[in-house]
Amino acid sequence: MSDLWQRVRGWRGSVPGGTAGIRLAVLTSIDAVGTGAFLAVSVPFITRSVGLSEGQLGLGLTVSAAIALATAIPIGVLADRIGPKKVLVWLSVWRCAWFVAYPFVQNLWQFLTVVCLLGLVDKASAPMSQALVGQVTKAEDRVRAVAILRSLRNVGFTVGALLGGIGLLIDNRAGYAAILLLNAASFAVLAMLAARLPILSAPAKSLRRRFSVSVLRDVPFLSFTGINAVLTMHMTLLSIGIPLWIVGHTDVPSAVIAPLVAVNTVLAVALQVRASRDTDTMPGVARALTRAGLSLALCCVLLVAAPKLPVVLAVGVLLLAMIALTGGELFQSAGGWGGSYLLAAPKEEGVYLSVFWLGVAVQQIAAPILVSVVVTTGTTGWVVLAALFAFCGLAAPLLCRWAQKRADSRPQPEPEPTPAEAVQP
Repeated sequence: MSDLWQRVRGWRGSVPGGTAGIRLAVLTSIDAVGTGAFLAVSVPFITRSVGLSEGQLGLGLTVSAAIALATAIPIGVLADRIGPKKVLVWLSVWRCAWFVAYPFVQNLWQFLTVVCLLGLVDKASAPMSQALVGQVTKAEDRVRAVAILRSLRNVGFTVGALLGGIGLLIDNRAGYAAILLLNAASFAVLAMLAARLPILSAPAKSLRRRFSVSVLRDVPFLSFTGINAVLTMHMTLLSIGIPLWIVGHTDVPSAVIAPLVAVNTVLAVALQVRASRDTDTMPGVARALTRAGLSLALCCVLLVAAPKLPVVLAVGVLLLAMIALTGGELFQSAGGWGGSYLLAAPKEEGVYLSVFWLGVAVQQIAAPILVSVVVTTGTTGWVVLAALFAFCGLAAPLLCRWAQKRADSRPQPEPEPTPAEAVQP
């Protein structure tokens, strides 16, 4: 028992934020397991059990995504008013309620209703979670904490996908419903844990926060968000670009795709914290984004070479391309997190982080089309994409200095009153 206690104490010491950090880690893991399970069964459930076509499924997801883009900034503004913890609790309750309704969908209109109501809050959870990390950890520990949570999230997605596999094996409505309700239950637990999460900021401080959308006039921050969004295309390369390229343009068996993705997952879990070092300063952020851009450019160049090689050598080159892609992912994530924290205006972190994640969301919608064009055009497309990644990476230092200068020129916020001062007439 004493040995177990020592291990628990050691783990507690490794997570920034102490008890609050551990609770956030548990919260993140539960969320990831539920989401991973949902993603594994959601499409088969809608197409097989509900009987909707792929086009109807795509329509619902597209409309839901559009709604999510429209509501992200208003929710961020609200978080600056009442605090991200309260917002995350209510987001979780909302998602729990509609994921409970998900297994009972019978037709297109019910599906559209449920996914659109879920879309109202779909893009708000990530910035709220990141804002919460900023409230439960010290400034110098924020990026490391997010990196640890990212590693836990990757593990949770894998566990969730395995649980979802049980529903796929059962392959009937009851099996799918059980997995979908498991996801709903995860949001109920998430809401309870988030409600009890201690934060460093005193509750009275949130009352002095104001509604503001000044972020929409912060051109350096918007530019930083844009470059980061371009670099997050590594997600689409992993899920769409590389598989399409292997299947359609090389002699490599498609069975190689799964091990390559596994390499990405293992490296991301093992190295994310290390890649986040020194990204609590803008020079460190700039270096990370430069490395990300050059790594992704190298990945594209290696992919160009794969079709011209014998199968064995092509597999080796694809492995190197996946390692380069993973490097780009790790450095982009760390640089993006660090920069979004450092450049957010005080008392407006909620809306700034919402805009930052909105850039990622826009990329997730536009990138599949762009990457499909790249794969179709072949070598020319990959070379152009490599040049785009390299440009964004090399432009990062100049952009980061510009954004930092803008952030330093902001008026400093008024000091918060002490509780005694707050009650003075």
